[in-house]
Amino acid sequence: MRAVSFDLWFTLIYEDEEDVRKYTLMRVRAIHEALSQFGNVTLEDVLSIYESLKFAREFLSAESLIKLVSLALGIKLSRGKLRELTNIYVESTRNFVPKVNDEVYEVLPKIKELGLKTAVVSNTSFPERGVIAMLKNVGIADYFDVVVSSSSLGLNKPNPRIYGYLVRKLGLRPQEILHVGDSCVNDVLSPLSVGLRAALYVGLRKGKDVTLCSKLDVPVLHNLRELLWKNLITRNTT
Repeated sequence: MRAVSFDLWFTLIYEDEEDVRKYTLMRVRAIHEALSQFGNVTLEDVLSIYESLKFAREFLSAESLIKLVSLALGIKLSRGKLRELTNIYVESTRNFVPKVNDEVYEVLPKIKELGLKTAVVSNTSFPERGVIAMLKNVGIADYFDVVVSSSSLGLNKPNPRIYGYLVRKLGLRPQEILHVGDSCVNDVLSPLSVGLRAALYVGLRKGKDVTLCSKLDVPVLHNLRELLWKNLITRNTT
């Protein structure tokens, strides 16, 4: 074992409907203000178009999203303006503070003390820079060597290529990496399919149905501290 990777949402951090509404409005207001220079653009129109892209935001880059929103409003941006508005969009959520799983404050330092690399692999509309900002806002960004965002990469879990990308970024063999997350499909079956180890975490999903993983010989964690208690990770001596 030389590395542990974690899912982001409902493993390290979590959100409720109010949080989603908060960062959605941060983004939509920033887009609206930036596009208002091109004519009569209403906040309601921007919100409607943004919400219509919900199905794709996990694998749509920030630049692609801004381009689609602007085109839907009848606005064709120059390359320079597109980059400018993309940066405004990404920076709009820099101050967003998610709810944090308090277990990480004990577990992450212990993992680093063992000499292991750590990573985040997330299906998220937040680009890599946005994920790092959130992790900084809850005081844990410095614990991670690699952050993989589906929207930055252009593909999301359970596509196994996202874990292939993680392996390359960490510079390790798949079997040297343990991935921990709350979805049997995304965080267990997908990493197992490319040779990683996996553990299913259900601590923030009380009563979660884990039937799909019932035939798999993988740990089911109710607390991230079980990574330490059950000796699922050991000191890297290489």
